[in-house]
Amino acid sequence: MISKNKKLIPLYVLFTIMCFLIVNIYNTAFKGGKFTCNRYILNTYIYILLSLVIISVENILLEHNNVSLNTIFGGFRGFLGILLFLFISIGLLILVMSINPKKVITKHFTWLLLILVLGLCAYPSYLKTIKDNTVLVTLFSTITILLIFTLVAFLKPEWISLSIGPILLFLLLGGIIAELCFIFFNFNRNRNTPYERKGFAYFFIALFILFILYDTKKLQVNATNCKDNTVDYINESLGIVLDALNLFQNIANVND
Repeated sequence: MISKNKKLIPLYVLFTIMCFLIVNIYNTAFKGGKFTCNRYILNTYIYILLSLVIISVENILLEHNNVSLNTIFGGFRGFLGILLFLFISIGLLILVMSINPKKVITKHFTWLLLILVLGLCAYPSYLKTIKDNTVLVTLFSTITILLIFTLVAFLKPEWISLSIGPILLFLLLGGIIAELCFIFFNFNRNRNTPYERKGFAYFFIALFILFILYDTKKLQVNATNCKDNTVDYINESLGIVLDALNLFQNIANVND
């Protein structure tokens, strides 16, 4: 019983943090039931942190209740499962970003659904770090990279140009297509390919470091140009949330 309670301590801490963040969002991000430009950067990071806390709570609860990957993915395991959740995530991402921020309840409900789906996408990597006993190393590595390059973006914003956005998107699409092709042609084959997988992981780690710099610079520009009738902290936060998740997943693949 004591051992089980100790395992739940991180969950209790995260629930406490979640409640604190929700209260802060209500107090600082809204005015008259709508988003306000006040404390733009702070509010965006509160949404980022809340998203990551929700994903963490979801993964810990799934692991604590011994929910297997087969239970989640059902008959869509392997390559089809990857494609299915990729398309669902992209579809929900597009839907969330297209919803007017003035529709507060609809926007937040769809955002929460997206965050939960992203949590399911991160669950295989989380289980892998548990199995390999690398969860703390992976987590601290992810946090360290986020902090360092966020700090760089705030201290030296002149080093970063928003014109690199299309280039980063092109590299991301190319990397995803290449990795999917690699998985497809090697699926169900008795072939050990750790070096190729790690090669993809290092590529995506480098790419998402650049995305952190880009998204942080974009956040600074949007904060300066903010208007109360267009401000949208949910859309603003999603880029860095995706950067953090992809960093975690790829660092997990490196820490075999």
